[in-house]
Parts: sequence; C-alpha cells; structure tokens
Amino acid sequence: MDVPAPVAAWIVLGVALLALAVVVAGLVLTRPHRPEEDPGTDPAEPPSTAPGRPAGPHWAQDDLPGFAAAPPGTPPVPEDDEEAAAPGPPATAGPSLPDPAPRAVAGLTAAALALVAGLAGLSLTTRGGNPAGGQDPPAATATAPPPAPRAPAPPPAPPDLPAVPADPLPGEQGAGALAARSVPLGEDGVTARLTLDGLVLEQRAVGVTVTYPAVSVTVGGDGTALAHVRLPTWNCLGTTAPADPAAAGCTPTGVEYADLPTPALDVTRDGAALRLTGRFPTYTRANGTPPAYTGRVYPLTVTAAPAAFPRDGEAPAEGVLVLGTERAGTVGDRTVSRIRVSG
Repeated sequence: MDVPAPVAAWIVLGVALLALAVVVAGLVLTRPHRPEEDPGTDPAEPPSTAPGRPAGPHWAQDDLPGFAAAPPGTPPVPEDDEEAAAPGPPATAGPSLPDPAPRAVAGLTAAALALVAGLAGLSLTTRGGNPAGGQDPPAATATAPPPAPRAPAPPPAPPDLPAVPADPLPGEQGAGALAARSVPLGEDGVTARLTLDGLVLEQRAVGVTVTYPAVSVTVGGDGTALAHVRLPTWNCLGTTAPADPAAAGCTPTGVEYADLPTPALDVTRDGAALRLTGRFPTYTRANGTPPAYTGRVYPLTVTAAPAAFPRDGEAPAEGVLVLGTERAGTVGDRTVSRIRVSG
C-alpha cells in the first residue's frame, strides 16, 4: 500500500530524531575524562602502567630503535653489556587517550541524521505542515462552464409537393410536375415498385381497352407519400386482357401516366406492407408538346408487401391493383417487383 508523502515525511523525521538522540547520547557517555576528573584517583599520583607496558599513550612498540642499534647479523651482546646498553624507560607522556576514529564516525553520523531530519521538516513545512498527514486540498482552478446541451435537430420539413387537380379537364396543362419527384425516406421509410398483369381498363362498343400497370411509391418516416402509375394501353377485340397483347393482335394506343401525393393519396402502413388508395387523374406525353391531362380519373387501390424475408432491408414484393371489379396481381418474375425499408 502506498504511503502518502506527508505521512512518510513524518516517519522519516521521527526515525531521524530518535537515531540522532541515540548517537548524541553515545557521544556524551563516551567522552574521555582527565585523570583529575576520575573519581577516587589522586591527581598527584602518576598513572599506573601495566607490567611490561610503558606508560604514556597506548601505542604499539616501535622496533625501529632496536633495529638501528643491532641490525641483523650483529653478534650477541653479553648480559652485562646488554643491561648497560638497554635504553632507559621512556619518559612519561601523560595519561592514555582513546582512539579518535570512532568518535569522528559518530560525529559524521549525527550530522547526517540532523540533515535528514532537517529535510523531512522542510518537506512538511512546504506542504503546509498538515499534522494529520492528509493531502493538501487541491488548488482551485478556473474551469470553463460545460457547453449547453444541443437542441435536438428539428425533423426535416415535409417536401413541398404541388397538389394535383381532382378532376382536370381534357387537355389541361400542368400535368407531370411530380413525375421526377420522390419523398425522402428518412430512418424508417419504405419504397416499392410493382409490375402487374393485365386488366380491362375500359369497355368499348367493340372489344376492350386493356392495360398492364406498373406502380412505384415512396413513403417517408413521417407518413408523407408519393405514388406514380404507368398505364400502357391496348385495344383488343376480346373481353379480357390477354397475357401477350401483341401476340393476341391488340393495337397499342399509347401510355397514360398519373402522379398522386398525400393527402390526396391515402396510405396505410403495417411494417413494410403498404396499402394505397386514391383517385389518379391521368395525362399523356405527346411528342413535342407539354404533358396534358386526359380528363380520365381512375380510383385505384394498391397493396404491396414483402414476398420473402428481407436481405439487407430489401425483398421481392407481391401485390394487387384493384380498379372497380378488375384485379391484377404481380407478374411471376420476382426480380421486377421489389420492396425496401430504409434504416
């Protein structure tokens, strides 16, 4: 466990002061005494010396004088001459003194301990002298106020889709304004396209007018929708729409188009499944002239739903277009009818 810096400084200071007190006490107790300071000792008496040990400082015997007086190879001296030649006892040099080296080491140790104690005290002083050993309170720092929370982005405005006349007159201009438009899907929008089998569009005096519809629709997450219908027409002599009008001898009579946005287009959604209902005024695109309304309006109901489990949000679609009593389902080729959910 880590020890906070002030606590460690107090520990070091206490240990250093205790060791310093022990060393100083040792220095005081081992201080050398003069002979007159020793109790029970007569200052007038010379200090006693151990037998065979000269008085004076307790230094080791020096054999240099004897070596000079009798170098190696000198013949032995008779006993009488030896006594005469023996040097006299050395002069008394005073009382013995202790070796100063231990005291010097102790003095250096005391100085080092005093230095450590001083550094520890200085560390505590610079930290404010907090005796509890706690950390100093952090300095107040100026902090910028937190940024204000961003307001949520407003939902995208619904597209400005021009209205379609409910019952336009034949040849009336202004048609086709929505032909190239679509609705933004957003995070939960749906787009679908259907290719359908033939149905009878109108009964004639001789034969019928048939069509093979194609429908596309975009539905935004907010419910705004725009549908496009394409109606290629044929005149046939029969009473039903043949599977192949060209092979049945039918005569092509052009293509009619219709675009219908909300709110004129009613959209009901169930997940990815859609149901569209509305009155679709049709128009034609004659070469060299602007699109013009035909004056015909068809009440259509279209349903579309996934025909398989979606992969990457897209799946084959199946659906039905209803016009009065006529019904047309999606063609068998599943690649031409698709539905996709965004997000």
